[in-house]
Amino acid sequence: MTLTSPSTHQGQVAYLGPEGSFAHLVARKRFHENELIPRGSVDEVFDYLEHSPDCFAVVPIENSSGGVITATVDRIMEADAPYHIREEIALDVKLALLGREGDVIQKIYSHFAPFHHCNKWIRTNYPGAEQVVTPSTPHAAICASRERGSAAIGARESAERYGLDVLHYPIEAEVTNVTEFFVVAHHANPESPKNLRTSLAVELPDASGSLFRFLGPLATNGINLKRIESRPIMGQPNKYRFFVEVEGNTADAAVRHALEEAKEFCLRMKDFGSYPSDIRFES
Repeated sequence: MTLTSPSTHQGQVAYLGPEGSFAHLVARKRFHENELIPRGSVDEVFDYLEHSPDCFAVVPIENSSGGVITATVDRIMEADAPYHIREEIALDVKLALLGREGDVIQKIYSHFAPFHHCNKWIRTNYPGAEQVVTPSTPHAAICASRERGSAAIGARESAERYGLDVLHYPIEAEVTNVTEFFVVAHHANPESPKNLRTSLAVELPDASGSLFRFLGPLATNGINLKRIESRPIMGQPNKYRFFVEVEGNTADAAVRHALEEAKEFCLRMKDFGSYPSDIRFES
């Protein structure tokens, strides 16, 4: 784990549940003294946050195997009142096969991201097993606990929680598997040199070269682009906005100057704040 100062947040923390999910693990490690509120989907987390001004939310933003979590991107960008990203937390994910010793495994449950990460391993070790996608890895463990001949791929600690055995751990350990989470709130971070990244939503003209012109000031000012994701604008067919994450914070003159220049090429730009991105945990 990267050393970091304890959180000073005193309110509730909503997270993508249920208990035993990787978001729960992150919330528990980062906000171990806070009341943790599990929600059943990313939308439900943001619905809770929307009506809880002093609450924080822990939501996944990207998995190194499964890619960007579009539900998180969409809710951040589409909010009427702007949200602020307070932290970006990386979780080194190690996956386990959970089941019952002695069972012949005919069915494996898991979330789509672990399936994507473990696809080669499953085909090699359980080539005939049916793969069933579940909303979360705890849901997978619950399903496996109710059926003989079934297993789940998820967090090792779910074995004890749901009365299963750890049949194999870790799965595909030689392949890096990281899930990144945003801590989202209604209030921005105070300006700090420790705020290492800045995120934006931008809408560009529907014209040739508009993205090139927007990115130009970032390049000329030496600002590194960390993430860019194109998402459709609801109710506007064939219209898109971009979720953009850059290195640096708006207290830096170079970052501030680059974004001011880039804004000239935007129809709209929304700033979600600057935040630390060096917090890291292991599952």
